[in-house]
Amino acid sequence: MVMRNIFYSLLAMAVIGSSCQKKVIDVVPQNLLPYDLAFSTPERIEKAVLSGYDALQSADFLSGRALVYVDAMGEDVFDLNTYFGDLPRFSMLSNNGIASAVWTAGYNAIASANRAADGIAAHSGVISADQAKQYIAECKFVRAVSNFYLVNFYGQPYAFTADASHPGIPLIMQSFSSNDSAANVPRSTVKAVYDAIIKDLTDALADIPTTYGDTYDDKTRGTKASVSSFLSRVYLYKGDYANAKKYAADVIAGTYGTFKLQSDPAAPFAIGNYQTAETIWSIPNNANDNPNTNNALPQHYSPYGRGDLALSKSFIDIATNPYFALDDKRRDMIIPGDPASGTQSYWFTSKYTDITSRADWAPIIRYPEVLLTYAETQARLATGVDADAIAKLNVVRDRSKAATTPSYTAADFASKDALIAAILGERRIELAFEGHRFWDLMRTKTTVTNKYNGDGATLLKPEPFGANNNVFPIPQVEIDKSKGVLKQNTGY
Repeated sequence: MVMRNIFYSLLAMAVIGSSCQKKVIDVVPQNLLPYDLAFSTPERIEKAVLSGYDALQSADFLSGRALVYVDAMGEDVFDLNTYFGDLPRFSMLSNNGIASAVWTAGYNAIASANRAADGIAAHSGVISADQAKQYIAECKFVRAVSNFYLVNFYGQPYAFTADASHPGIPLIMQSFSSNDSAANVPRSTVKAVYDAIIKDLTDALADIPTTYGDTYDDKTRGTKASVSSFLSRVYLYKGDYANAKKYAADVIAGTYGTFKLQSDPAAPFAIGNYQTAETIWSIPNNANDNPNTNNALPQHYSPYGRGDLALSKSFIDIATNPYFALDDKRRDMIIPGDPASGTQSYWFTSKYTDITSRADWAPIIRYPEVLLTYAETQARLATGVDADAIAKLNVVRDRSKAATTPSYTAADFASKDALIAAILGERRIELAFEGHRFWDLMRTKTTVTNKYNGDGATLLKPEPFGANNNVFPIPQVEIDKSKGVLKQNTGY
């Protein structure tokens, strides 16, 4: 149950390990510090806060597997080595190890954030009031991000019921000690979880810095830009297009710093090039602190690593991905397999290439997402084909189109629905293999079609919106330990 994960998170939190250069990477471990000692100095308090980011960097969470799972459930890749078992085939059982690992990693991050926030509040004289506000804002950001991923893995999309009253996840909003029975709480509704996420992010936006005065920290810790961008995503998934547009517009307007696309669509993914103006927030990795060879993004996506996820015909073929022009520059990021591993007949992405060090950063929020969120929400809110939405779509598309291909104009769209379809098509291409596709299909109530089995040739049956296995099972071990407090998802 949840409290078991909290117990282990408290131990891990006391370790206060590495994840970003103190900054969030070179945090010196301090094993099992007593509670008061862990918050006895400003330096230790900062390390407590950074431990939340460290927990997000878990190989089973945002540093690798969580992004992979969202893509593996979509139609743009297929599980070449059947490494992911039942997940891409929507046939997981309640004791599935993937579901258990994500649950544990997500609640570990929440427990780390809660313990840091509560520890700061209980030791108010150690740091200034303003510093305390900043650190608590960072904790709320970590908690909100964790809750967002968890509720989308374990709960049906917001629009599954008219009022989002269907089951979400347990909301753990405070720190608990050891096996405190108060931590054994039932699942909240999806609406309640989204409300808590939005409150955390809104609170964080008020007190989190615009900049830490250091580019590395600005890209790996919560900032006003990353919080606003994430708020925009949350509201988009909720279907609140006015607020999604508002928070995207603030980032685009430069309210929280200057962001822009790189001239080459491959540039943000080049080794060592993760701190450009296109990056809003990433989970960092380096040669000494990275996911293992069974969890890292480059290992799964590259034919020179494990090569588990090959690109499907559905993504490559213009018939099934009609907005992916044959002369689109992003096709240069599609590479053939490796003859040495027998994958030469398949195609892969080159977004993640650091096989040796596994130091590719996990791109959680890039500026193109914000532009496309604005474009989509503006298009949905408008009464006709909207010029502003087209302009933002063109910013992303024009970077990758051929020089001889004209930019979009209003004349290219017969209706607002045609424009929205083009924007969603652009999201599919631009944000491919970054953990978006399946959830984009679900939030738009779209059936997963043209999805291939592990041979890359046999089509799986369509998976409709609202199907039971579109969400992970609540781990059976957690249900058992909760003594019935946690209820299983339908169909498991």
